Parts: sequence; C-alpha cells; structure tokens
Amino acid sequence: MEKRIGFSILAVVLIGLLAFTAWKSLQQSVPEGVLIASGRIEGRITSLTTKTAGRVIAIKVDEGQTVNAGDELAALDDEALRERVKSSKENLDALEHRLRAANVQLEIEQKQTPLEVAQAEDTLKEAKARLTKSIAQYKQAKIDAARSLELLEKHLVSQQAVDTAQLKVIIEENTVLEARAALAYAEKRLTLAHLGEQKIIVQMAQRDALRCQSKQAEASLSEQQSYVNELHIKSPLDGTILTRNIEKGEHVNPGTPLFTLIDLNRLYLKIYIPEPDVGKVQLGQQTRVYVDAYPDKFFAARVSKVAQQAEFTPKNVETREERVKLVFAVELSIIENPDGVLKPGMPADAVVRWQADAEWVTP
Repeated sequence: MEKRIGFSILAVVLIGLLAFTAWKSLQQSVPEGVLIASGRIEGRITSLTTKTAGRVIAIKVDEGQTVNAGDELAALDDEALRERVKSSKENLDALEHRLRAANVQLEIEQKQTPLEVAQAEDTLKEAKARLTKSIAQYKQAKIDAARSLELLEKHLVSQQAVDTAQLKVIIEENTVLEARAALAYAEKRLTLAHLGEQKIIVQMAQRDALRCQSKQAEASLSEQQSYVNELHIKSPLDGTILTRNIEKGEHVNPGTPLFTLIDLNRLYLKIYIPEPDVGKVQLGQQTRVYVDAYPDKFFAARVSKVAQQAEFTPKNVETREERVKLVFAVELSIIENPDGVLKPGMPADAVVRWQADAEWVTP
C-alpha cells in the first residue's frame, strides 16, 4: 500500500515537472520584441437596400459570387413610379413650350416697343410744330381781318375782301383746334408706347417665373428618374456576395436589405492585446497572420487600429479566467488576399513584431 502511494506521488511530481518544462519552453520560444495573439478574420460588410418600393423581376447573382463595381445584381419594377416619371416629363415639356413662347413674345416686344416709342415721339414733335404754325397763322389772320376793316372804313377795300379775311380767321381758328386735338392724341400715343416698356418688365417677370417652374419641374423629374434608376440594383464596390435576401416576384419596400457584400481584399484580423502589452503596439507595425488552412504560409498585415479604451476579454474566449482580463482591441489590416483564400469568420493567429530587429516566429 505504501509503495502504491509512493508511486502515485512520484507520478504527480513527474507530470508537474513535464508541464512546467513545456510551459517554460513555450515562453522561451517567443523571442523578445514579438507578441502573439489570436482572433477571427473580419471584413467591412456593405448592405445594399432599395431606395424605392418595387417587385423583383430579375436576380442576376447569388451568394458567394464575385462582382465588380457597377455590376447589376437585381432589377425591380414599379409601374406607378414609371407613370409619375411620365407625368413629370409631360409637365416639364409643357412648361418648356410655354417658356419658349414667352421668350419669343418678349423678344418681339423688346424690338417693337422702342420703335413705337420713337414713332410716337416723332408724331408728338410734328403735332407740336403743326400747333405752333396754326397758332401763328391764326394770329396773322386776326391781324389781317382787323386791317381789312380799317381799310374798308377808308373805302380802300371792298366788303368782299373783309368777309374773306374774317372767314380766314375762322378757318385758322379751327385749324388751331385740330392741331391741339392732334397734339393731345400724340401725347396719349407716347404714353401708351411707354406703357409697352412696363409691359416688357411684366413679361420678363412672367418669363422668369416660368423659368423657375421649369427648373422645379426638371428637378422633380430628375428626382423621379433617380428612383427609376434605383430599380436597377448595382454593386457599389468590387466584392463578394455574402447574402441574398430576396426572391424573384417578391415585393420589397424602401430600406429593405437586398444583398450584403464584402471586399475580400480589405479583410482584417481583430485581436486583443493585454493591457500591459498595448504600449508596444503602434499603428503601421508589420505583422503576420496565420490560418489553419495554410499552416506553412503567412499573410502580411499591418496594425491599422488600436482601441483607445480597454475592455474585458470577449465572451468567446474559452476560459473564465481569460475573460476577466482587461485588453485592448487591435485591428490588423491584411495587405493581400490572393485568390480570396481568406474568408470572414476564419480563426487566425497573428505575430506582431514591435521591435524592428526581432526574429519572426510561427505561432
């Protein structure tokens, strides 16, 4: 019995020595200037949604398929939207037609009004000259009539000559009245001609109002057309389809997620560095990433982000003891992903060399 107990104690001691030796060897295998951490590969995911409601009429890609920026992924249709576009276009065409007519009319008025003003001014000048002449002739006729009366008293002219002179006075007086009426008419014509200038100002305002309405209608049409363009769902980037959330014939509402894409050339590995070591990690440091699928190959990466606030180790870490440690999240941007062999969700190990002369190690 005592021998059995002795052998048991000896076995426990040997196992402990072996475990300690292995742990010590592992610690010594990581040279100074290098940090080793594990995490999962992640990527920047883009979710495509629709800007307008519609019915899915075509799906051109499926999950896992690689697409280029601008490739059409799906097509929707909305008859009501197309009718609104048609109505907006007809409204714009009508406004543009009215605007063209207003421009033509304004051009005619701008040419015609100055001519009418100039003509009215000339007529007014003629009327004034005619009135002045008529008044002079009327005065002269009155003088001649008075002189003929004096001569009649002296029996130097006949009664007929006197009657003729007095008749001329009446004629010249009527001529003056006609000239005054002609002058008043010429003044009115000039006033009306100048009103044409005000009419031009009004027509310009109406033209400008039509121009504004036309621009508003054009903006409305452009907006409606943008919704129609959005019926063609296109990829905004070069990437890979992660999920497809629609089926042909399905009706979708604005904001409905249609596809999620990821750029496999912009993957990163998120690791967690213990608080005592985070000061060793700097942006831009060279790192290497290893995955189980390619144990003899590494993928070059660099430190692209270091969290500014500590957190407890995430729950996906296996042991409770590890989860209560304070760590800083660090992102390592993978420089190249040849043939897209790295996928989001892959577990990976990272080697961060924080001293330039440190030796690289394989985790």
